[in-house]
Amino acid sequence: MSPEIELLYEVWDKVKAYVPKKDKIHIAEELVRVFDNTIGLDEIESELNSFDSVVKAALMSHLDLGYEEDDEEDEYWD
Repeated sequence: MSPEIELLYEVWDKVKAYVPKKDKIHIAEELVRVFDNTIGLDEIESELNSFDSVVKAALMSHLDLGYEEDDEEDEYWD
């Protein structure tokens, strides 16, 4: 695990206890955005399973992982 990814993991681990449950995904998304904009998260995909479900969802959403668009479907709707 790279130092940057480890730092994200550690920061979230310390912060999540202070975040209300209803706000966790929003805060995780903001944290992911800040990390990606400042240090980059290029190697994060191989480490997704190291994170809890909240950060994993935030990472997948932010980096568009697991959301492949199927262009063939569009052909049937024309």
